[in-house]
Amino acid sequence: METTEVKVKNEFLVSALFIESAINDYLSRKLDISDPISSEFLGNNKKGLTFDQKIDALLDSTAFSIIDKSKISVFREIYTEFQLNFDASSLEDSFTSEDANDDFLMILYPQNDYLPREEMLINACYQLIAEVSELIADKTSSVEVKMASSRKLFVADLLKFGKFASLFSFLFVI
Repeated sequence: METTEVKVKNEFLVSALFIESAINDYLSRKLDISDPISSEFLGNNKKGLTFDQKIDALLDSTAFSIIDKSKISVFREIYTEFQLNFDASSLEDSFTSEDANDDFLMILYPQNDYLPREEMLINACYQLIAEVSELIADKTSSVEVKMASSRKLFVADLLKFGKFASLFSFLFVI
């Protein structure tokens, strides 16, 4: 697998962490849970909600358009596919769902026909990551990213949340 294909998979994984953190903060405010990381309900333990369940809770608790719900659902499905097929030989081989998420990406984010399909998928994936990150940040009003280890807060502009997530994850890839 080429470096750019590995990077886009890593972008999905890191973006999913930011999204899960934003949803955790949102749900903890709604449910008045003071420490979501240690919470049995929101924390990362056997009893805690899964990433899919947290996405479902967010989709049920806030008003999203049908298109936005579709984008978030496709992000979740692609994230799951990337986890299951992390060792796939190409990015296109990572898309194994019967829902044809790769074709949906091509419809949602049309590319120039002269590009190879792998390149079109990479571009579409980055566009999906940015849009879903912004949607989640906007709906959850996530203006800060909590750093669990040092208990410091990093304030981020809502509109730049997706770009911040991309930049931050880029640092891990290098």
